[in-house]
Amino acid sequence: MYRSRVPRVLAPVRQLLQQNGHDLNTSQWQAWEEALTHRLRLIWGPPGTGKSQTLRMIVLGALHEASQQGRPLRVLVTGPTYESIDNVLLDMHQVLTGTTSLGIPNAHVTRLRSSTRPTDSRIPPNIDVAASGSDRRFGQLQRLLRQNQGLTLVAATSHQTHNLLTAMGSSATPAFDLIVMDEASQVDVASSTLPLAGITADGSVVIAGDPKQLPPIHKADPPSELDYFVDSVFRYFQERFSLQQCVLETNYRSCRSFVDLAYVADYPHSLHSHSPDLQLDYIMPLPMSATPPPNWPQSLYWTPEWASLLRTDQRAVCFVYREGRSSQWNQFEADAITSLAWLLFDRLGNQLQNERDARGANRPVSGQPYSLQEFWGKGVGIVTPHRAQQALIVSRLQDVFQGQGTQGIREAVDTVERFQGQQRDIMLSTFALGDPDAISDEDEFLLSLNRFNVMASRARAKLIVFVSQEVVNHLSSDRDVLRGSALLKSFAETFCSQERPMRLGHVQNGIRQPVDGTFRWRP
Repeated sequence: MYRSRVPRVLAPVRQLLQQNGHDLNTSQWQAWEEALTHRLRLIWGPPGTGKSQTLRMIVLGALHEASQQGRPLRVLVTGPTYESIDNVLLDMHQVLTGTTSLGIPNAHVTRLRSSTRPTDSRIPPNIDVAASGSDRRFGQLQRLLRQNQGLTLVAATSHQTHNLLTAMGSSATPAFDLIVMDEASQVDVASSTLPLAGITADGSVVIAGDPKQLPPIHKADPPSELDYFVDSVFRYFQERFSLQQCVLETNYRSCRSFVDLAYVADYPHSLHSHSPDLQLDYIMPLPMSATPPPNWPQSLYWTPEWASLLRTDQRAVCFVYREGRSSQWNQFEADAITSLAWLLFDRLGNQLQNERDARGANRPVSGQPYSLQEFWGKGVGIVTPHRAQQALIVSRLQDVFQGQGTQGIREAVDTVERFQGQQRDIMLSTFALGDPDAISDEDEFLLSLNRFNVMASRARAKLIVFVSQEVVNHLSSDRDVLRGSALLKSFAETFCSQERPMRLGHVQNGIRQPVDGTFRWRP
């Protein structure tokens, strides 16, 4: 399949897309053409490189080419979650039903969901179909796919695709001419067979993902040296068959510092930042006095060093200190996160400095702060490994922000798994652990390269990490865990190459408790 070509007339389709304002960069167009002219292609989309946009354009290109050539086409957009399929489908559905020349009035679009799942207000009712015999449109969809007349686009998770194929008579019913799988690094090999079983004899497949993001979760360890057989389908194709990937090379999310960190995680050096000089915009200066600002909460430790951590020109920073006790939650780190969030609120502008538009011109800053909802939804993200630390931080933020409002706080504080796919102007990370035994018990989870990579790659212009020296120093007895911990260690010890002593602290039972450590940053 990888070597087999698909005959398509693409030049007029690309011209049509570009004339209607749907353009891509060089690496995206290359992936677009490769995917539409071959039966199997892998697309590696590092964070922020427009993977979902590229997939939308591939599907639009396939539909318009079939329409221009007068051929029927059945397309499946699939992935591990409803969010993964909606990221591709929803914007594309608006294009297909719009009034521009990209609209295809006779295209039949369906978003399939479980019959036990409630409706989603974001999904247009005319495309929302339950995979149930009680929904007559589910039967209509089956007839459309069997008849293979016109243009049919279906978006469904792996398991709902299986339900559809089974309802058509067999889990291996040939129903789709093109299958596009997004977030394929989260789809294990076994689950991938559910949608891939529906491919027609001469159909084609596009597998898109990022093998350096979080992999599928397994309840048991795979056999030695054969882990790719049960790992993600992306890695399976990549390693079992040594297939080359189409790499998307322009990061539109983050500044140069975080692309440099991606190189440490072995992303290709062709990856580059579209807005390399992105930085936070403060509409009011940060307080630098030894005395706390007038509105500073009494329950928080004051030091002007909080402002040092928030400098805009030091985009990657960490505070490393000896702790030795904490296992699931950490009062100092929770209060440190709360202190930084308090300083950022009403100061963080809602437009980053030096962000380039599609033509490469800098967007002007607004001079306006984020609204409360946008502050937690776009401005600040807080990530931690454990639910106990998450609950503590949420509680501290809600206590301190009662007067400003607490809406959005819970959604802004979460684990790495929940942040995958999101982005924030500034990411605050708290590891919380210091007890050596607790660190050893969960080092595979805590020190995973993919987990740290996901966390760091959410940041657009600033990343602040609080981590104990015990976590940084830990040497796992497991070779794979030791190898995976290299990214965190490199970040704390070499990537953040400048350092100086720093004293922070927290208030415990009304008493100021100083915490001494090392402030490290990347110039």
